[in-house]
Amino acid sequence: MTPEQELLDTIEEIRKKKYSEVSANLVKQIVSIEMDFTDNRQEAHRRIAEALDAHLAEVAATKAKG
Repeated sequence: MTPEQELLDTIEEIRKKKYSEVSANLVKQIVSIEMDFTDNRQEAHRRIAEALDAHLAEVAATKAKG
C-alpha cells in the first residue's frame, strides 16, 4: 500500500466514524487536491472552493427534486 493510499484510508475511517454526513467523494477530492498542489496554495484553495461549490450545488439540486 502506498503512503497516499494509507492516508486516504485513514481519513476515510475518521470520516465514517465522526463525520458520516460528509461525502466520501468530496473528502477524497479535497485530499487529492491538497496532495497535487502542496506547492501552490492559491491553486489548491481555488480548486477546493470549486469542489465545495459543486458539491453544495449537487446537494441543493437533489433536495429540490424531492
